This record gives sequence, C-alpha cells and structure tokens, in this order.
Amino acid sequence: MTTDPHDSEITVLAAANGLTIPSEFHAGVRSNLELLRSYGALIEGLELPDRLEPAFRYEP
Repeated sequence: MTTDPHDSEITVLAAANGLTIPSEFHAGVRSNLELLRSYGALIEGLELPDRLEPAFRYEP
C-alpha cells in the first residue's frame, strides 16, 4: 500500500484543529479539500466593482 502525499497534509490540518481523521476517510477529505480550494480560487479571481448594489427586490 502506497501513502498518498495528501495524507500527511490531512493529518497536519486535522491535528492543527484538534482532530484525528482515520485513514479510511482521507479520500473523502481529499475530495472536499480539492473542491473547497477550487471555490476559493473562483472567489479570489472574482472582480468586484467598487460600488455594490443590493440584489433586485432586496428588502432588509
């Protein structure tokens, strides 16, 4: 059995948050990390105007 390099990242991130994630869940955690990173990249690359208008029909 080979060790995925992401497993050590998952272990370190989990330990930093006081968690222990069993190795059988690493594949799912890895998928979630990749998804969250892709969302983060989308948000970071989003150009926003200097002035934002409320959404159509917005009522506070």
